[in-house]
Amino acid sequence: MPYQRRPDFLPFTRPMVGEEEIAEIIDTIHSGWITTGPKSAAFEEKLKAYNGVPHCLVMNSATTAQEITMQVLEIQPGDEVITTSLTWVSTLSTVVLQGGVPVLVDIDPVTLNIDPAKLEAAITPRTKGIIPVHLTGLPCPMDEIWRIAEKHGLWVIEDAAQAMGAHYKGTKIGGNPRSIMSVYSFHPNKNMTTGEGGAIAFFNGDYESRIKRLRFHGIDRDAWKRFAKEGSPHTEVYEPARKANFMDLQAAMGLHQIDKLDGFNARRGVLFHRYLELMKDLDEVMLPWPGDADHGHCYHLFVLRIHPEKVGLDRDAFVAALKEENIGTGIHYRPAHIHPWYRDFYAAHPAHLPKDGLPHSEWSGERLLSLPLWPGLGEADQDQVVAAIRRVIAHAKVASRIIL
Repeated sequence: MPYQRRPDFLPFTRPMVGEEEIAEIIDTIHSGWITTGPKSAAFEEKLKAYNGVPHCLVMNSATTAQEITMQVLEIQPGDEVITTSLTWVSTLSTVVLQGGVPVLVDIDPVTLNIDPAKLEAAITPRTKGIIPVHLTGLPCPMDEIWRIAEKHGLWVIEDAAQAMGAHYKGTKIGGNPRSIMSVYSFHPNKNMTTGEGGAIAFFNGDYESRIKRLRFHGIDRDAWKRFAKEGSPHTEVYEPARKANFMDLQAAMGLHQIDKLDGFNARRGVLFHRYLELMKDLDEVMLPWPGDADHGHCYHLFVLRIHPEKVGLDRDAFVAALKEENIGTGIHYRPAHIHPWYRDFYAAHPAHLPKDGLPHSEWSGERLLSLPLWPGLGEADQDQVVAAIRRVIAHAKVASRIIL
């Protein structure tokens, strides 16, 4: 069959919201508990059960959750936290906003995740902890990260924003007490969504009251209960804090999304492996590693890397060509240290980067793009994506030969 360009634009992701969520939202509106209330508390209980953790508190975003972890652990000006540059900048910014210094190490070029072999060289007397990022939903090699952290007396916080439902050696991400905390995201492009939102999972119950204070004005109890029959209208503020509470309108979605999550992830896995099969003969692209029995992928993103020297286009031109074919893509991510503020920061503080730089992060950051992937994507959609990729590559090769 001759190639036909897709008639409508295919985005790289789309949230899957069903009638159950819509009905629950309507029920929430009728109940009067529009903001934080009993459904938010029920959602927290479901999160705890799903991830196998004793404590899990929700708030308005994963970025806020990450920032609160830095406050709870009392990061001081000049304290160092080791992480990766191949992540969304909030991983670094939440350290900086608390006065800390993100110290960057390079990635494993196969997995795109932080390379544990690079960690010890980055540790100094000012190092407090490590933030591994489970990029694309693929778990990091946590045993080695935990071993190094424990050897040097450091804490570990898992950036699990993309990893709800993933597992490491049979345990859900965030469900191992060797990490002091883990942070989840429920943004619309994640495997499950509450519109916006995030959560902190943790094992030490001593943190609970402080996290609750820090997400709602410094009030030292469940503030929403003051409007219930058994509550008191009086409040006491124990420290200055933000307003970052999670609404029952969001929880109305989450209560059903979490029940669907395993099914969503299974469908993502089918599509992920189908992409691998459809493109296994394409030498012009580097396909992602799908994980293994120990590194249980939740298939949040399908990230391929192009070889510009084989394609005849750089990544941005390749993305633009796919857009002309009505195929949307994402870029996850441009390395954080390349962004203007961080570029200037590390230029002024070169000791916080490895002496040999971040070659794998930069190489991948210049070449990667995310293909359309969500549970509602059809096989015919996938076929059109791959056909468009082949068409772009073929045309670029011809054009390159003409120019040469």
